[in-house]
Amino acid sequence: MSAGSIDQLAELDFASFKRKVKAAYSLDLDAYKRPQMERRLRANMERCGAATFQQYYAFMQADPKLRDEFLDRVTINVSELFRNPEQFETLRTRVLPELFGEKKDLSVWSAGCSYGAEPYTLSVLLDEAAPTARHTILATDIDDKMLARAQKGIFQESEMRGVSKARLTKYFDITPEGYVAKDVLKRPMRFRKHNMLEDRFQTGFDLILCRNVVIYFTDETKSALYQRFYDSLRPGGFLFVGGTERIADYKEIGFESTISFFYRKPYRN
Repeated sequence: MSAGSIDQLAELDFASFKRKVKAAYSLDLDAYKRPQMERRLRANMERCGAATFQQYYAFMQADPKLRDEFLDRVTINVSELFRNPEQFETLRTRVLPELFGEKKDLSVWSAGCSYGAEPYTLSVLLDEAAPTARHTILATDIDDKMLARAQKGIFQESEMRGVSKARLTKYFDITPEGYVAKDVLKRPMRFRKHNMLEDRFQTGFDLILCRNVVIYFTDETKSALYQRFYDSLRPGGFLFVGGTERIADYKEIGFESTISFFYRKPYRN
């Protein structure tokens, strides 16, 4: 068989795998940068002994552990509370005061929340800034397993490195299972399964966080997502992105940016 024929079969194998994954898990792998995606998937395939993507898909269907490993690999469930602490300090000292200057109760969305480190960080900051207000934090993710863990609000010591002793004492109980978030942090939260590549976006948010989620997406997919986040913010609201996710075309989308990693939807049309 010629090299060209082998390449064609490999392409068909991967194309069929992508179609099956999209049908089964509502994950569009074409939205991801292909080299990084294939590298991660082939590492999984090698570990489980799959020679082709079709065989890998069959193994996943037969073994829930392999399926969960695949979803973790694709959705990058790695985080900790107050990740990139200097950026959350900017949120605390500059962005939140601006938002509270306009309204008392904030509506916040943590998109791609994984196991909950980000929304619980948000809940700490909102309670510190306005403890009597009635904030709402929508925390969404595509992974049911991660959402179930997030709802429990249990974190391990390695995930709490950025939390001060004072905050640990005030907002968490130490148990044999780990650090458990107190009710004051859980009260504002609503958890919901959401596929940001396909599902409808809620509107009217004061603040949206989507951090370290889209770094493996194609540029076209990123631009489309950032436009949808723009449309989901109320005028004057902020989008907070990750440390490697600066929005190159933010002006074309309509954002303005005077604070690193924060993009504001202006009041003008």
